[in-house]
Amino acid sequence: LGKQVPINQIVDKAVEVGADAIGLSALLVSTSKQMPLCVEELHRRGLNIPVLVGGAAINPRFGHRILFLGNGQAYAPGVFYNKDAFEGLASMDALTSDDRSAFVEARMEDASAGIEDETRREKARSATSLRSIRSAVEPASPPQTPFWGATVLDNVDRDELFGMIDRKTLFALHWGGSKKHGAEREQLFREEFEPLLVSMWSEYAELIAPWAAYGYFHARGDGDCLEIDGRRFDFPRQAGNEHLCLSDYFGPDDVAALQLVTVGGKISRQIEDLQAAGEYSRMYFLHGLGVSTAEAMAEYVHRRIQRELGLPAGRGKRYSWGYPACPDLAQHGLVFDLLPARQNPDVDLTEMYELVPEQSTAALVVHHPQAIYFAMHDAGREA
Repeated sequence: LGKQVPINQIVDKAVEVGADAIGLSALLVSTSKQMPLCVEELHRRGLNIPVLVGGAAINPRFGHRILFLGNGQAYAPGVFYNKDAFEGLASMDALTSDDRSAFVEARMEDASAGIEDETRREKARSATSLRSIRSAVEPASPPQTPFWGATVLDNVDRDELFGMIDRKTLFALHWGGSKKHGAEREQLFREEFEPLLVSMWSEYAELIAPWAAYGYFHARGDGDCLEIDGRRFDFPRQAGNEHLCLSDYFGPDDVAALQLVTVGGKISRQIEDLQAAGEYSRMYFLHGLGVSTAEAMAEYVHRRIQRELGLPAGRGKRYSWGYPACPDLAQHGLVFDLLPARQNPDVDLTEMYELVPEQSTAALVVHHPQAIYFAMHDAGREA
């Protein structure tokens, strides 16, 4: 059905075609949050459709958790985590076989055991309120800002942006080169993917319209809350490890930098046209190029912020919404309040606060020298 498809559309189509199962995939943590909502909607309608889930953003524990509905009971048709498409095919074989009941029962037992184990771990944690715990982050003097408020960048040189594309991530992650290894991988990258990248950039560069809004704002850290120009951003705190929370990196009179970038809507529309025409390979490669170009644009603006704040190498970490340290996508709405995002007619938010076009990112840049990227759980637990 495509990407960012509304839950009602997914369920309606499954009913229309009499689907044996619904498959949901999430590349980003933010997208994975729609999966339990789909399961809840199926249950609300009284439908008996199994759900297969997978993708880079989730793991078996996540699949175990979303099997159980808000009222605590299991979704009877089952929710089945699959690490890849091949495991998904095996699940479909089992769900359409005479052994379906045994397969569903075994998966239910695995999920129940996983949930019980997770519950035991939670109970073993300290009963101390997280809000009474502070991490060991030391105060840091805020840097001087070149200006206050927001500004727009709409004249980024495409050739410079092309040079900033992370080839390793594009070729290995987005273009599927990670399955190759050693000399075979190097040959694939050098002899096939690099020429393809040059060719596609020449063909599609005019569709790429790099644009950004960024700025510097008065900020104040207070417990688990960060106030930015009067807007309240609440962040989760680690239950273990160093008890880190993003707000700890800000003092009572500090500076926060925000950025929002996009490569425009033309490339998304071209991807949709290729899909409609059945040119799936071309669509796949162009989608990867668009995502990597958006990340290059994010890095371009990030470096500009680091340079304008006079931060030394290694300082000024960039945190995007949807990841564990700042998971609440609704805060994109606050970013849109502070940055002139809608000056770009292509840029918008979905009902679930996902950025449109897909090839867009928003981030908070933290100047504190102790800032690190951190997971929200103890080692060995879901990040």
